[in-house]
Amino acid sequence: MSSWNCRYESDGICRKVDGAFCRPGMKGCILVGKVVFQDGVVPSPVWPEKPEGGDGEGGPPPRR
Repeated sequence: MSSWNCRYESDGICRKVDGAFCRPGMKGCILVGKVVFQDGVVPSPVWPEKPEGGDGEGGPPPRR
């Protein structure tokens, strides 16, 4: 049995692939091309859904 630790992974999010979920071997990952998975498929990056409201600012702009 083995395990590894990626310096770009933080709480399941990849900092190297612009905030996508960490999926070892995905395009942009430090493992791409270095390992072969049993199914032979290179996973694509998947990003978390944005919160409702679009830009994540949390409401209308402040009044002045």
